[in-house]
Amino acid sequence: MKQSTLIISLGALILFTGCVEVTFTEPMPLNRRDKTHFPDSWLGEWTSTAQSDELDERLMINSQYVTFGTETLVLGAENVLRKFAGYHILSTKSENSERWNLLLAKRSKDVLHVYKFDGTDKEKAAIWEETLRTNEGEGFEAVKKKDGAQEKVSEYKLNPENNRIFRKLIKEGGHTHIGDYVR
Repeated sequence: MKQSTLIISLGALILFTGCVEVTFTEPMPLNRRDKTHFPDSWLGEWTSTAQSDELDERLMINSQYVTFGTETLVLGAENVLRKFAGYHILSTKSENSERWNLLLAKRSKDVLHVYKFDGTDKEKAAIWEETLRTNEGEGFEAVKKKDGAQEKVSEYKLNPENNRIFRKLIKEGGHTHIGDYVR
């Protein structure tokens, strides 16, 4: 299966629904070792606890890949797994650029909590802007596109200069809980 098909499917199934994409310059966290496999305690079939437009009903995690419905995402150069601040962070290369989209997950017993950076949430965007603009002004960009007569944000480009700032994005509520999976 083509890598671009996987990214499109992943976006449609779980991560990047909505009109406003949130991207990073590279896989997060910065300068951390890539994990070559998912933790043993995460392996198996997971079921969503609620109906959601953002989460597929079932999730199957295997050692080196994850299956959302009928699509499979394999860890490697285009899909990077790293651990940081109690989360496993899956960075997926954006289809249209050299930037990365993130999905964060945290496990507590038999519940897998899933989070993302939600570009449709204006309160979250304010947190990103405040956190990243205070660092030389280089870390935050809202890309706008014309939609008829109006200009709307189509992408937020977040560029934390180090992991301390990335941690601050997470700890100050910059990510959004999108649902839970149970065994």
